[in-house]
Amino acid sequence: MALGRGGDQAVVYIESEAQFYGGKALMVEKNTRVKARVVAQAIRDTVEDTELVLIMGHANEDFDSLGAALGASKLARSLGKTCHVVVSYPGDAVNRLKEFMGEYDEYHDLFIAADVALEMITSETILIIVDTHRPGITAAPELLGKTSKIIVIDHHRRAEDFISNAMLVYMEPSASSTSELITELLPYFDEKLELTRLEASTLYAGIVVDTKSFAVQTGVRTFEAASQLRRAGADPRLVRELFRVDLDTLKHRAEIINNTEMLPGGAVIAAYPNKIKNGQIAAAQSADMLLNIDGVRVSVVLFKIEDGVAVSARSQGDINVQVIMEEIGGGGHQTMAGAQVKNASIEEVKDRVVELVTKHIKESETNEGNSTTRD
Repeated sequence: MALGRGGDQAVVYIESEAQFYGGKALMVEKNTRVKARVVAQAIRDTVEDTELVLIMGHANEDFDSLGAALGASKLARSLGKTCHVVVSYPGDAVNRLKEFMGEYDEYHDLFIAADVALEMITSETILIIVDTHRPGITAAPELLGKTSKIIVIDHHRRAEDFISNAMLVYMEPSASSTSELITELLPYFDEKLELTRLEASTLYAGIVVDTKSFAVQTGVRTFEAASQLRRAGADPRLVRELFRVDLDTLKHRAEIINNTEMLPGGAVIAAYPNKIKNGQIAAAQSADMLLNIDGVRVSVVLFKIEDGVAVSARSQGDINVQVIMEEIGGGGHQTMAGAQVKNASIEEVKDRVVELVTKHIKESETNEGNSTTRD
């Protein structure tokens, strides 16, 4: 588990509960692609033995989840297999992508709901999980018990809860995004594989959204994957169209930023008490913007959802927000994480988050060995 979370830490079981210590250093990018070649061949051998492939990411899909799913569907369809992407419910990202999918006949009925997938799935169906490895936050958790042929492809640091019955796991916490991992698999899967403009652009959008336009968690292989997609037809103008938001979302983003409080140690927190349309998008964008404030190391945005409170957290890198979010039931990456707290008020969650952020900032300041810049 410690290695799956990127190393640089200890995992201790105390009364059957895992406690994590460390995990503060930045991930080191791997230069070898041997694992990608082996995984691509293993996926090909597995998919060739089935007739139906279902793919799903996490609930409330973002463009990394959708880009990776679209790329994975290309792998399956290149072998002539029936393939569908299971989505949690039509969100803004899904609807935006569907607007452009109408131009391609091959995407007809590609996206399906969980209830439709439940009627289709059998014990022989291949289920590919992308951009998450936690069963509780997949688009349709009920599918996991219907087949033992599960493949997990993810770039997040490993959490305590994991899809236990997966037959193949490809996790690279040093990667910028799952879209980067899928892009690297494509040429090893089939050298003659040709992406459509939409597939290449959506994979490119997945890398852009998880790296904040190549500003964080970006290595040499990230740029190589981006250039590979650009050669394949990725269109930056189309990517910009995918990221456009409506006026209401823009207003909500301004209101969230207006409710921002500065905490000691370089942290800011914004709590927006009203339930809003496209709240996840507005909160994530607000958290990104708050990091641009001079001296800010951590930004956290809280907002209401149907049955509780959602949290979006960002970091400059020296504070691991994944560790913070795990303590309230969430997860993610070192510089970008989130959580959903059920049946709680926004005041309760805010108090808990402030306590955790303050504690981790104090730990980082007192621990001389926590240098993210040493060789």
